[in-house]
Amino acid sequence: MNESIITIGKRDAQKQQVRERLLKEGLALFSSNGLENTTVSEIVEKSGIARGTFYNYFPDTQNLFDALIEELNQNIKAAIQQTRRESKNVYDYLYGTFNSYFELIGTPEMIQFHILNQAQIRQSSYKSDIIKIIVKNLNRDLKSDFKIKSFTEKYEFLLLSIMLVGSPPELFLTTHTSDMNLTSSQLATFLAKLFHKILME
Repeated sequence: MNESIITIGKRDAQKQQVRERLLKEGLALFSSNGLENTTVSEIVEKSGIARGTFYNYFPDTQNLFDALIEELNQNIKAAIQQTRRESKNVYDYLYGTFNSYFELIGTPEMIQFHILNQAQIRQSSYKSDIIKIIVKNLNRDLKSDFKIKSFTEKYEFLLLSIMLVGSPPELFLTTHTSDMNLTSSQLATFLAKLFHKILME
């Protein structure tokens, strides 16, 4: 094998490792301090890299935060696609989709991350291309694959898809900032029952 190709491969792997370290330490700091109270200095100190190296990857903490949200949304998209392949009916699809989401964000660190950064997560998610793809795919599934009869207008399916994406984060935040101690499965079951009733009436 060509020596220059091996060198490029090692360099790419090292770059990926540095990026992952920045994302990991960024998530930890955003979860304990919040985005607004986290500085580049703190991230580079925790990551053990030079300040200049940080700027090779991200221009600021907001950009790093957005990258974390994109990575999370990418994982959610993959989980939904897997659920879609395995689901035999609308209820299974809804439950599997909601449960996958709650499982992904149900770790103590992710719960704290969401509680401390609610506004920033909403802002970052609303401009996410991946979220737009998730909405588009849900729209397609509801309109064509599952042949929902309760709604007929295109805009109704679009609004339903937006609600399917927007409802879980709000329910998640509300239950985790109150005294309600519910499992991912309980939250997913409630939303699946609710939307199944709306869609199948």
